[in-house]
Amino acid sequence: MSTTDDRLPSINGLQAFEAAARHLSFARAADELGLTPTAISHRIRNLEAELGVVLFRRGHRAVTLTEEGARIARDLSESFDCLKMSVAKLRRCGAAHLTLIVPPSFASLWLLPRLTDFRERFPDIQLTINPTDAPDIERNGADAAIVFGCSTDQDLKTDCLFENRLVPVCSPAFLERYDVLGDSAAIADAPLLHVTDGSVQPPLPDWQDWLRAASMSQLGALDGIQFGACHLAIEAARQGHGLALGVSTLVVDDIQTGVLAAPFERSLPIPQTYALTYPPEHATRPALRSFRLWLLGYAQHKQGADLSSKKQTAARANS
Repeated sequence: MSTTDDRLPSINGLQAFEAAARHLSFARAADELGLTPTAISHRIRNLEAELGVVLFRRGHRAVTLTEEGARIARDLSESFDCLKMSVAKLRRCGAAHLTLIVPPSFASLWLLPRLTDFRERFPDIQLTINPTDAPDIERNGADAAIVFGCSTDQDLKTDCLFENRLVPVCSPAFLERYDVLGDSAAIADAPLLHVTDGSVQPPLPDWQDWLRAASMSQLGALDGIQFGACHLAIEAARQGHGLALGVSTLVVDDIQTGVLAAPFERSLPIPQTYALTYPPEHATRPALRSFRLWLLGYAQHKQGADLSSKKQTAARANS
């Protein structure tokens, strides 16, 4: 419970006094605060009356601080400096800093290639990216998270971004070496890359599912390298280690630039989308608002790879 002794006086009076004490001038303090010298003098007299001490000796052309005034002026100056620094930190945190939780695959294969565009559009936003598949926004002190699969948390706002399919991809050199455009026997002779990511629910379809959808005979165990993350399988495909089932959002750039070939028409739909999730109270944060609009701008454009061009890619690789 507050008492008379610990109750703070008027902040306007303290501010007027601190400025006048720093300048030793009511006129200059008035200019700094956008007031008149009379208003400054009035606020300081009210403060003196409230504190029961004289803070200034008033001369004909100048003012000087009393001993009590000099002591409180030093304390007030330090306090106002600390307050200004705290407010600056809050403004940087609220308006110009953005912390995101992002799945590693999405961060490396989709977000990082587009960060230059974001930074050019919003150079004042300080961005922190935490790569993890466990999107605990509150525990990580984040503003928002990108998740693989729309969140079922009713307490979060969700913007579903990109629908996905699984697309067989490989390097052009791999395609030339193994010529997997033939029947299932050709695929049986080629190294296949597998993703066994337990964090994805429901589990992603595998090569057996793709072969079944493509009406190709099943190939038993389908030996090949197992990867615990999608981006590792895609990177292995880039380097020519095998044929991978890549999530369309993550391979679209490589297919369009020819780094990866998509030799088959057949792709598999999957229920998982990429989505931006955040607590409703975070929606008004300027940095998150800017990032959300930037991200939705990409989502409104066609993000799936132009799979109709994969025949041309395959033809070039085999020519």
